Amino acid sequence: MHEINSGKWYSQASIDEVLRYSGIRSAENCGEGLISEAVNAVNQIGESSLPKVITRECLLHLSGHVCSVDGIPFTSQSLASHLRDCDRVLLFAATLGSGVDMLIGRYSAVRMSYAVMLQGAAAALIELYCDNECAVLEKKYGKSGYYLRPRFSPGYGDFPLESQHVLTDYLSAYKYTGITVSGSGQMTPMKSVTAVIGLSRTPGSRRGSCASGKCADCPNTGCQFRRA
Repeated sequence: MHEINSGKWYSQASIDEVLRYSGIRSAENCGEGLISEAVNAVNQIGESSLPKVITRECLLHLSGHVCSVDGIPFTSQSLASHLRDCDRVLLFAATLGSGVDMLIGRYSAVRMSYAVMLQGAAAALIELYCDNECAVLEKKYGKSGYYLRPRFSPGYGDFPLESQHVLTDYLSAYKYTGITVSGSGQMTPMKSVTAVIGLSRTPGSRRGSCASGKCADCPNTGCQFRRA
């Protein structure tokens, strides 16, 4: 069986996560061939990626369902609830780069089943990359007595997907990461993430709870990607 390339930033990728994002609920009943395919997909996505991230610290003012971020209003009950007890936020944008899109596109034309596995690997790796970057931020802001809230992205709850435009514009995300947003709110490169990260002096929700916290707070209980 092949192994994930050691010493690379993506070497910590979870094959269970790759399979889950590929639509396979559990790796327990998978044959060696399918697992090897998932490992190969991780290596290919990792080698094709050029991860980039940009963050910006902003002042936060909450008034009812309105979250004012450096004076920019976002109306969302779920976001306001998520940012309770925060006085600052980090605006966050990250991407794996356009090389991943090109790789998936090539396989989509000749081997769709493997393209699905590549999509799963890319989804797992963008989450891993974001988690790693948030760990760095948590350490940095922890020195000032702040705790990071889990990432909260447009599309969660009632936080409008259209907010992608505002976040990327304010971050100058295209200049620093190459991320663009279509009129419908879809990002290019495909494996990109924008999010608002609350900064709180209340130690109730550290970054370590991020993986479970996002699903636990999400009303979409029928999502196939929902964690147990």
